[in-house]
Amino acid sequence: MSSLTRMLAVLTLFEKNVPTLDADTICARLGYSQPTGYRYIAELVRAGLIARIGVGAYGLGPRIIELDYSMREADPVLGAAKPVMADLVLATGGDATLAACYGDHFVTTHHHAGPEGMSLSYGRGRPMPLLRGALSKCLLAWLPRAQQQRIYQRGMADQDPPPDDLAERRASWTTIRKQGFAVSIGELDPGVVAVAAPVFDGEGAILAAVAAVLRKQRYDLVNKAQLNDLVIDAGRRIGRSVAAPSLLPDSAQ
Repeated sequence: MSSLTRMLAVLTLFEKNVPTLDADTICARLGYSQPTGYRYIAELVRAGLIARIGVGAYGLGPRIIELDYSMREADPVLGAAKPVMADLVLATGGDATLAACYGDHFVTTHHHAGPEGMSLSYGRGRPMPLLRGALSKCLLAWLPRAQQQRIYQRGMADQDPPPDDLAERRASWTTIRKQGFAVSIGELDPGVVAVAAPVFDGEGAILAAVAAVLRKQRYDLVNKAQLNDLVIDAGRRIGRSVAAPSLLPDSAQ
């Protein structure tokens, strides 16, 4: 692990239920010596990524808010996705969500609320379960096999009941790749269905996944084939806005 990665790991310690930590606790939780940990903390404070909160305590810093604003305004994927997701909401009557992968993590990057005002558990910025939900399944289906295995191993403890073995999971990801979309019913929120499709970058790699999210009552009444096509088309449209259509993989054309 590089020094930069070790330093940035400090940021992962702060959560909703752990908004502040003292320097010694940070060092202990990450296994860093005090000289190393204190040096990382000082660098992060200078960068504005963490800030002193009271006496001897630290929390996330204002630079993170600034970066979030920059991403909302300048990120090309979000810029391409927002109008497409608005169209998806109008066409389905549900919500639309977008998720991306960083490292071996999945996170919701945008949520366009629909007319029903659903309260979803995984809004913008919240890490998602690795093996549950249409967005995570969709992202997994197009990741390299080695990364699939790492994420599967990390996500096993997240499943209740325990997940199938890796071979069965790979078979399900192959099915998703063939059909071009993933479906989850009540996996993240009771009575909620999500249909997700991939967004590819200019080199044919999975860039993000977009989903239509509907209440189960609405999903039971809609034309499933038409809904699937709407979501697949949304993924294609976002990808084409980010990359030249001729560079997209055959499955996204």
